[in-house]
Amino acid sequence: MITSLYAAIIGFGLIALSVNIIKGRWLHGVGIGDGNNVDMKRRIRAQANMVEYAPIFLILMGLAEHNGLQTWGIHSLSVLFLFGRLMHAYSLLFGEQYNAEKLLAKPTWRIRGMVLTFTTIGVVSAINIIQFFMS
Repeated sequence: MITSLYAAIIGFGLIALSVNIIKGRWLHGVGIGDGNNVDMKRRIRAQANMVEYAPIFLILMGLAEHNGLQTWGIHSLSVLFLFGRLMHAYSLLFGEQYNAEKLLAKPTWRIRGMVLTFTTIGVVSAINIIQFFMS
C-alpha cells in the first residue's frame, strides 16, 4: 500500500515535532502545559495540528487506495498534504513574528498550509464518496 509510505513519513514528522516540544520544555523550564510561554504554545500547536489532521487524511487515503484510486492520485494528494503540513509547521515555528501573543503580520505560510490541508482532505473525501456510489 502506497499510503503506508506517507503514514511513515508523517510518523517521522510527528516525532520531529514532538522532540521540538521536549527541547522547548528544557529551554524554558516548562514541565507540563505551555507555561504561558508563546514559544511553547507555538511548538505545541504545530505538533497538535499534525495530530488533528493527519489521521483523517491517512484513513481517507487508505480507503481510497483500497477502493482503487490510481497511484498518481495517491502520490499527488499525499505530497500536497505533506507540503501543507510542512508549510503550517514552518509558519508556526519559524515564519511568524509575535509581540507577546499578538501576531504582527498575516501568517501567509500557515494559511497556505491550511488551504492545502483542507483541499486534500476535501478531495480525498469526495473521491471516497464517488467510489462508494460507483461500486
